[in-house]
This record gives sequence, structure tokens and C-alpha cells, in this order.
Amino acid sequence: MSHFFDSHLHLTLKNQFSKKGNSTSPWKAITKNDLKDGLSKLLELFALGTLDKMFGSQSSPDMLIESGYKVVVMPLFAPDIDLVKALSSKKAFMKLLEKFQHTRFGEVLSHERYQELLKEKNAFSIVENDLDLLPENDPFQPGRKVVFLQAKNQWNEAAANTLHVVCSIEGVHSLRSNLGEKNGTVILEDIRKNLKKLQNRNIKVLMANLTHIDRMNGAFCNQAYAMDGMRVSNFDEKDLRPIHSGLTDFGKKLVALLEQEEICTDIKHMSPHARFQLYEHRKSLGIKSPLVSSHSGICGIRFQSESENLSDYIYSSRKEGDCYRVKVGKPAKYKFNNFPSPGFNATTINLFDEDIKAIYDSDGLLGISLDERVLGYTKAWRLNQDSFSDNVGSITLRGLGTKKILTDTDFLSNDENKALGLFNAAKGKLLYQCADAEELTDLITGNSTDIAPHQFHHFLNQILHCVKLGKDFDGVAGVEKMLCKILCIGSDFDGLIEAIDWCTSCREIDFLKKKFVKEFEKAIIANGLFLPQNWPIDRIADRLFYENGRDFVLSRLK
Repeated sequence: MSHFFDSHLHLTLKNQFSKKGNSTSPWKAITKNDLKDGLSKLLELFALGTLDKMFGSQSSPDMLIESGYKVVVMPLFAPDIDLVKALSSKKAFMKLLEKFQHTRFGEVLSHERYQELLKEKNAFSIVENDLDLLPENDPFQPGRKVVFLQAKNQWNEAAANTLHVVCSIEGVHSLRSNLGEKNGTVILEDIRKNLKKLQNRNIKVLMANLTHIDRMNGAFCNQAYAMDGMRVSNFDEKDLRPIHSGLTDFGKKLVALLEQEEICTDIKHMSPHARFQLYEHRKSLGIKSPLVSSHSGICGIRFQSESENLSDYIYSSRKEGDCYRVKVGKPAKYKFNNFPSPGFNATTINLFDEDIKAIYDSDGLLGISLDERVLGYTKAWRLNQDSFSDNVGSITLRGLGTKKILTDTDFLSNDENKALGLFNAAKGKLLYQCADAEELTDLITGNSTDIAPHQFHHFLNQILHCVKLGKDFDGVAGVEKMLCKILCIGSDFDGLIEAIDWCTSCREIDFLKKKFVKEFEKAIIANGLFLPQNWPIDRIADRLFYENGRDFVLSRLK
């Protein structure tokens, strides 16, 4: 049986939204049957077709052990207040929770619990509750257990029915005891104190995100916009849009605190300006520790260079209050037989080539998300012969008529938009290279929106581009380093993601690996790239799906 690693998946998050008490356990997967009373309305509200896309358990410990996972990074996470507010903003959603509050559905998705989360000021108490929810031993099947790794001598790859766990912090607001505190010095001391409490609980924190999806961490850095799915589903996510700028002085002090505690900075969720300032700050101080991006997608382009810039792919840009709404085309660079070229999601929460170079140079870790939206898969509809859904734009090709291209929507703060030089609303000069909307809509039948092979191509697309970058960085050695050291899977399972159809939960990770082994070498050759010398494809798959992450974790333990 193959072994697996994941740099970012949740073990207890969905239980945080459940009724207090023993109504749910992380050791027992949430199923369709648990949610049957309100499931059809729930899927309608979130514009989803199947339970496994978001609400069913994707990575509970029982599923992980059964699926061959040996070591994972578990985020410690307190739901962002503005996220809970955004969910609560849709009256139909809250009415649904209220209607079924006395059923099994209401135990799993508790109306009462949502009200409690809206009022909670002590975010760290939620993290402590998270840990209390997960007993070491499986109460339903004796013999299965989790081991929270603190030292290398606890590692036992041969141990049966055992899941080894280290932790990350998803947004440093999760380490705060008082979300109402505004003084940066007091906040930093509170974070330090609560990290010590985790150490006293024998919890190893391997990495930490400086920010998450709302403005709660604005004292440290600006966040990238992450909630376009909620916008499309008509939730009020305006308070989740970034309004700050860059990495602050307190953010630099936070980086110093993490360095002192030997915790890697996880750049996921940072705005692009904040990321670029972080790299300069680390360079100025000679910081050499690994950088991590635990659950990311890739833009497929450089942010700025002589040959291309993000601005070359901007379709439209307009000011909305404290932000700019920016539509970005989906760069298409790699080919797959009999399918449209998959486009990258080039919104700023994803990684530009410069970000990947920073991770590569630091000997860090880059976890590839399995969220179809993050990877760049887009659902688009032809409304009639000449009109399309809102995520399709039209450009004029010199002498060749028009082209319909796929787009994504991003939000950048006013200050960052100007600092990054993106405020010019003129259409980008490389939009003609973006994914073709008519090819996609012609491929699907009627209103069918999910094309599983095309989603898999988006996954391969991420790895192809990293191979291309490894070649550019260091030739043959760079390709080997990228595939056999830097890349891993960072699925974000159970993080309310819309997982790709080829891998809707950890139970299908072995299928995804086998599909990778079967298809990746053909994709490499078709796109003029190459595999590292003396590395057969099945060994590359072992590195990518397990050994790269395992080795990184063990290298950070004493």
C-alpha cells in the first residue's frame, strides 16, 4: 500500500460548526446521511452538485488512516469572524440551520454554534477546543490512533493504524486571546504566550500563516482575496476584501518571533505586495529558513518581467470603495490532447513565478491544493448563441475577429493596486493567450459543468509549470529538486473546498497518484520538458505524494 503526506488538511474544522457535546467526533466521517434533512437546500445555496464537493468529510482521521496517510500537517484554526458573518449574511442559510436545529442536520451544522462563533473574542479558546475534540485513540475502532510528533524518535513509519501529526497555524488571529485588542505589542506577546501553551500540550507547530481571509490580521500584513466562490453564490463577502497594504513593522516583528520559535512562515493568504516585501525583509536580515506555501495554486506567470507581467493578463479593473475589482484572464501555456488548454487562476492569492523561486531558493515546501477553483478550473455557460456567463470576456484579435476568454475575479486594495502598478484599466496585451471559453463550452453538453479529465489536467498543469521553472532555475538539477524535494500535496481537504472530481476526499488519493503515474510523463514530453535523470515516474510519484513532505517534517524535528 502506498503512503501519503499532506501539508494542509483539516482534522477537526467541520466539528467546530457542530453542536457542543458529543454530537460529532473527528474520528467519524460526516456523511450524506448526517445531512439528509437539509442537504438539497444546502447544495442549492452554495451552487454545488454533490455533497463531497464541500460538506461531507474529506479528511477525518479514520479516512486518512484507511487511505495510507502516515504524516499530515493539521492547521489549528479559529474561523474568521468576518467569514462567519459572511455565512450568516445569507438569510436563507441561517433559516435553514434554524429550521433543522433539532435534527441530525442541526447537530452537524448547528444554528446555536454559529451564534456562539459570531460573539467569540477569544480565538485561541477555539483552537484549544479543536485539540480537545480529537482524542488520541479512536473511540469507535480500538487500535487506531494519532501521534502528535514533537521529536524524530516518535516517528515510526511502520506503525499500523497510526497517523502522525504536526500542526500549522492558519492565520495568527488563531493565537489571539482577545480579538478586540488593537495594540500590536500586546498582540505579539499574547501570540508568544499561546505558542508556549501549545508547546506545553506537546504540540509541534511547524508553520504559520501571517494572515487568513479577513482583515483580522491587518496589524501584520494585508491578505489576498480568497472568497470569490462566496461572491458568486451571493453571500455578502465585502468585509473579506483586502483594504490594507503590504507587510507592516509589526508583521516583521511577527516574522522574528516565528524565527525564534523555529516556525516556518507560510506565505499562503498573504497579499502579493506583502509577500514581495517579506522576501526583501528576509534578504536584508540574511534569514535562510525555509519558506512554505502549504496549500496553493499557481498563477503560471511572472508578476513582472521583460516578457510578461500580471498587467498583461488584466481584462478589466475598476475602483469599488477601498478596493479595485480586477478581472484577470486565465493564462494557457500547456497542451493536452483532445482538450482545451487549461488556464491558470492568476488571481493574486496564487503564486507567481517569483514566489515559487523564493520557496525554491529557501529549500522550502510547496503544497498543491486540490480545490478545483484554486487550480484554475472554471465553470462557464453559453447563455445563447452570442452571450456567456459573467466569467467570460471578449477580446479583439487583429485581423482575426474576436475571441471569448475565461476570466477570474480578484480584489486588491487601493494602496496595493497603486504600489504594484496595476491601476491602469487598459486590457492586457497577452489576453489572446488565455483559455478559450468557446472551446470549453463547446466541450460540455447542455448545462453540465464538471469535466473530470479537464480538472485533472489543471492539477498536472501546476506540476508542469513547476518543472518548467526548475529547468529555468537550474537545468536538470532544478527539475530534480522541484519534483523530488519542493513539491507535495497540500489538498486543503475539509477546508470548505470544492475538490476536483478526480479526488473528492483522501479516500481517492491513491487513484490520483496512479493517474499521475499514467499520464504525467506523456504530458511532460508533449510540452517539450523532461523528467530528472534516473528517476522513473513511479519514484517521482512517491516523492511528490509522500516522501518530500515526510522528509521536510522530519528535518524540522530534533
